[in-house]
Amino acid sequence: MQASPYLKLTLDNGVEIIAERFDTVQSVSIGMFLKSGVLHETPEIMGVSHFIEHMMFKGTKKRTPRMIASEFDRIGGYLNAFTAKDYCCYYARVVKDKLDVAVDVLSDMVINSQFDPEELERERRVILEEIKMYEDSPDEIIHELLGQNIWQNSRLGNPILGTAETVAGMKRDQIFEVFNRQYVTGNLLICVAGNFEWEALKKLIEKKLKPLRKGSFKPREAVVKPSTSSTVFQKDIEQVHLTLGTEGVPFSDNRRFAMTILNAAFGGGMSSRLFQEIREKRGLAYTVYSYHTSYKKAGLFGIYAGTSMEHLKSVLELFHSELEKVAAKGLTTKELEDTREQLKGNLLIALESTTNRMNRLSTGFLYNVEPQLPENTLAPYLKVNVDDVKIVARQILDEKKMAITMIAPTTDAAQVLSESSFSERPVSVNTLGKPQTQD
Repeated sequence: MQASPYLKLTLDNGVEIIAERFDTVQSVSIGMFLKSGVLHETPEIMGVSHFIEHMMFKGTKKRTPRMIASEFDRIGGYLNAFTAKDYCCYYARVVKDKLDVAVDVLSDMVINSQFDPEELERERRVILEEIKMYEDSPDEIIHELLGQNIWQNSRLGNPILGTAETVAGMKRDQIFEVFNRQYVTGNLLICVAGNFEWEALKKLIEKKLKPLRKGSFKPREAVVKPSTSSTVFQKDIEQVHLTLGTEGVPFSDNRRFAMTILNAAFGGGMSSRLFQEIREKRGLAYTVYSYHTSYKKAGLFGIYAGTSMEHLKSVLELFHSELEKVAAKGLTTKELEDTREQLKGNLLIALESTTNRMNRLSTGFLYNVEPQLPENTLAPYLKVNVDDVKIVARQILDEKKMAITMIAPTTDAAQVLSESSFSERPVSVNTLGKPQTQD
């Protein structure tokens, strides 16, 4: 196996470190990555990983919640976290001579978070409000509903936040048990990018993480058999929020390079086919785009438009015609060349951020795909040709394999869908309420 181009070390207790050092910046970003998320949760405690993320900021043995926040405010640093479907990350960005503060606070959080009962109940209320806010944003929750529709047999379809019922019903002991099981030495990767001294960093992390609970965590693999059903959710809103989606390309599948180019040209920007045809030429939607997300064993490709009931049929037919054209012919040579330039520009801009470079280092741990040096990252995209794109377009953008999900102000949207070019599939109608969950 080829040696990693990055600085790497596995501590005696099992914690992995991967780092990229460059002295052209004054800052450094550090992230602690753990395999976590709804993929590894049972239905009765769905959302527990996200709940733990919140509680990590709510006090340790030596710091109150206010002290955790003020540690970074006083040095002009930044501390945050996020929970994805299959992992969780806690990260900080600081000036180079304050890296010891970031390591100290992050280590304290993953080792000594107390899950104080009073703080837990307060944060439970916060998360319940977050769920309500999310459910009141149809342009956001529609993508969660699409995932539930496509992945009806997989926990990947479950909402990251959980539901109001699961969050309200979780006991402290259940939450703390998951924390103790997942936040262990064998399930932690530390990624560092920016201006730092490697030897000092190693000693600092080794010292601060020595007390971390020893152990390993066996992540659950996603078993995905995508659905092609159509669902219309009725909600008292003004617009129709329309999504089409299908199984995409996993992170370890080299077709993802052609898929990235295809998605960018098809609906990834203002010059894309969908944006030009639906918004610019016809004014049928304010927001329209496509997206592609890769996981370790699965992927998801989606198309979205927010439109009115009177324009729904037209947007559906344009989705149909654009999908049909790109699936049959792929992209033109010019579109391919333009998209490569777009990706090149996006990459070069992203590389100016130490946080983006930190995130790039996690792929070996999360997806068994070793990260590439920045100068090598663009190479696989430059090798993609029009035939590669045509092949992946035919394989992925097959309308017969697509699920359709809508949030609409009236159930008449189901009738419009049944009379469209997507009429071959049955359409179910529901009110927007408690999401389906998978065991």
